[in-house]
Amino acid sequence: MVKSFNYIHLVIPVISAVFLLLISVNCGSDASISVQNLSRQSDFPVESGLSYQIIMAVTDIAIGENRLAFAIIGKTGPVIAERVNIKLSPTGNESERFTTRTEAVFHDWPQGNAGVYIADVNFDTSGEWTIQAEGSSTNKEVFGVTSFFVNKTSSSPAVGTKPKPLENLTFNEVTDISQITSSLQPDMDLYKISVSDAMNNGMPTIITFASPSFCRTSTCGPQIEIISSINERFGPSLNIIHIEVYERSEMDDEGKYQLKVSAFLEEWGLNSEPFTFILDKDGFIVAKFEGFVTLSELETKIMEILEI
Repeated sequence: MVKSFNYIHLVIPVISAVFLLLISVNCGSDASISVQNLSRQSDFPVESGLSYQIIMAVTDIAIGENRLAFAIIGKTGPVIAERVNIKLSPTGNESERFTTRTEAVFHDWPQGNAGVYIADVNFDTSGEWTIQAEGSSTNKEVFGVTSFFVNKTSSSPAVGTKPKPLENLTFNEVTDISQITSSLQPDMDLYKISVSDAMNNGMPTIITFASPSFCRTSTCGPQIEIISSINERFGPSLNIIHIEVYERSEMDDEGKYQLKVSAFLEEWGLNSEPFTFILDKDGFIVAKFEGFVTLSELETKIMEILEI
């Protein structure tokens, strides 16, 4: 029987809207870029007539270490360079303007020419911050300025904390694997242990929240493929878990069912997908990645905790 969907209840569209916008621009759309308060232009004076705009690709930003992700959009599509320089400062604090300076490295998305720049940034103050991006080396062209909000605490479990154990179902506890994943070709190894059990079996754990079939950014399917490849290389030394973003209701007589966001996302305070966490052997979070995370980023952190 071919299943149809009469309703999908979405409550995590905020960051997905950013990604959809990037995809539409990348496909040649002439639509203007406006993403509510996530990327409004700052009052900081910059060069007039800028033809670029910075789009923040993460929302869960808080005091402490953060994996900052953003895109730069030009008139003809995404601006792609190996790296750019960024300057950051609390907005309006003229005496401490742009006191944080670092590089952001470009990471490809798994489709088209899209991607985001990634930088590790430590924020010491909550409130509105300003970011300015410019070319590296001898090219100091300003690519744009925008503002974003740094929270006092993260809505998702913070690095260094032990998150709430989740009692997600495994493939042994369901009659049909489609009850716990929307993947059309599921890797069964990703559904063999619960988060609760993984946090107590003495091995590091990778947990990815994503919806391969219903993801609004087209990155969730490739994200699951990446953690499957991690499983192939490091499987015996790691717990690797995929948690589906959407739960489905019982089918009616016509074979239709509803989808709702999994309660597990609310338990961990997740407002976007995909979202990936790495826990150490004692169950403490050592890294987290909002949005798509590349194989190289994951491998670097895994080899670090496995001391390879």
